[in-house]
Amino acid sequence: MTLQRWTPAFCLLLASVKVVWLRLLLYSDTCRTFGSGVLEPFIGSGFYVRSDCPFTLTRFTHNRVECDITIQRGNSGLLVQVEIIVNKVSTVLQNGIILVEKKSVSLPYDHTYQHIFQYGIYTRLRSSLLPLSVTWHSVPGGIDTLWVRLEQELSTDMTGLCGKHNVTGNEQQLITESVIADSTCQIQDPAFVPNPVGLHFFVFSVSTYKVVTE
Repeated sequence: MTLQRWTPAFCLLLASVKVVWLRLLLYSDTCRTFGSGVLEPFIGSGFYVRSDCPFTLTRFTHNRVECDITIQRGNSGLLVQVEIIVNKVSTVLQNGIILVEKKSVSLPYDHTYQHIFQYGIYTRLRSSLLPLSVTWHSVPGGIDTLWVRLEQELSTDMTGLCGKHNVTGNEQQLITESVIADSTCQIQDPAFVPNPVGLHFFVFSVSTYKVVTE
């Protein structure tokens, strides 16, 4: 192949690399949350929210398939309940048990719509309908690490603590809009502080407010 024929191909390769590099800078396909209350959204800085209220972690629709993931923490900060609903099929993680459509399942679990299996020290749910996987680590008392991975651009209708499409920097709004007020619970009011390692988190002030179902 001559140099003249190589040049367009090389330029195309450089352009492709540049696009991938820019997407890596601007877009993260993983949302993580930890037992400490720290949450790292798909886009933007991490923040800290400590509450025993149920929250929508993420909700979106892809190719007419709906996904809705909710979480709830106990007093220790560990996740005591996680519900993953994909195409109206409910998977609940609670007390170290995995319930699919209210029935306990053992691993590996293979279904038309999803697969649940051990992933080293973690457990992973991989959807067959969506470019989605949910991975978690269980400890006595709950789940101390959970992350949601998307193999696609963020959906424009996405909501929840993991963030909205093209919306960053308004964590208080995410918290307010994502809480599920189905019981009396508390959310400690966050105050923004810089973290020494450069990632910004939220810490709580003394004041709290209650979310009460009317």
